[in-house]
Amino acid sequence: MALQALVTDIHSLSAHDGPGMRTTVFFKGCSLRCAWCHNPETIRKEQEITWEAEKCLGCHACEMVCPVKAISFNRESNYIIDRESCIACELCVEVCPAEALKTAGEKYSVEELYERIVKDEPFIKGAGGGVTFSGGEPLLQVDFLKELAKKLKERSFHLALDTCGMVPPEHLQGMLPLTDLVLFDLKEMDSRKHKVFTGAGNERILRNLFVMRDYIRERNLKTEVWIRTPLIPGMTDTEENIYAIGDFLAQEFSGMISRWELLGFNNMCTTKYRKLGISWPLAEEELLPAGQTRYLLEVARKAGKGLKEISFSGLTRREKVVPPRMNG
Repeated sequence: MALQALVTDIHSLSAHDGPGMRTTVFFKGCSLRCAWCHNPETIRKEQEITWEAEKCLGCHACEMVCPVKAISFNRESNYIIDRESCIACELCVEVCPAEALKTAGEKYSVEELYERIVKDEPFIKGAGGGVTFSGGEPLLQVDFLKELAKKLKERSFHLALDTCGMVPPEHLQGMLPLTDLVLFDLKEMDSRKHKVFTGAGNERILRNLFVMRDYIRERNLKTEVWIRTPLIPGMTDTEENIYAIGDFLAQEFSGMISRWELLGFNNMCTTKYRKLGISWPLAEEELLPAGQTRYLLEVARKAGKGLKEISFSGLTRREKVVPPRMNG
């Protein structure tokens, strides 16, 4: 049987997932449950139906065709789909006249996804970019990923892998020879807090960093590594956490890490949660103040001495400037 993967989205001309302009493929399924996840549609490994209330005509066509009675317009939550009962048969999607119902997760064969990516080749290579495998956690579909990467390497694409690191080490090792750049998330050094924030401790993630370092060195690979740390209000945005990550990287990986990025929080994914019928506690959370991100960047640079590049990217909240009082 031909390999297939579930993909939630394909972004052409992305400037945030590695060098140059890139085509980013978002694979469905993740091994963590981060409280701040910006791609909640990629968390579950199965296809699921989303509902956009603003488009809904209330015609009840979806309710009438649902074979498992997972759709009801009388739900107290104001969300018409029972996500636990839904089997994602897509009958409701087919009959919806307003396209208020859609499927999160499309099945691709290796050849189909390869052909879709190759369409972007002139733009990618003309802008010094490449292809980024993201998610979710793309390494959960590693057999598919390796076959796709081999075909893309035959055309000399620059390939980046965006991983949370919570994967079997052999999955990571299997992709490294095919990968030009690894974007590795390091969110929180305190394992207890990491479990609260993401649903799992960080022990395997830290071990996989060492596995990756040793594998790259032993085989003399040219794979580049960027570390990315999200600054989440009230969670990972503490001086203690940023200093601990920087010190850890400087002590153990200074010769391997070419960039450490602090990533600013935003809540622009709120609509995605609404479409899935999920309450998101961070929906009203504000951007971090510019002064705080500058300070955390200073902490990172102090702790991470020896790392080649430490930077911040993302939006910040401008602090109010109070004008001085006039005498008289």
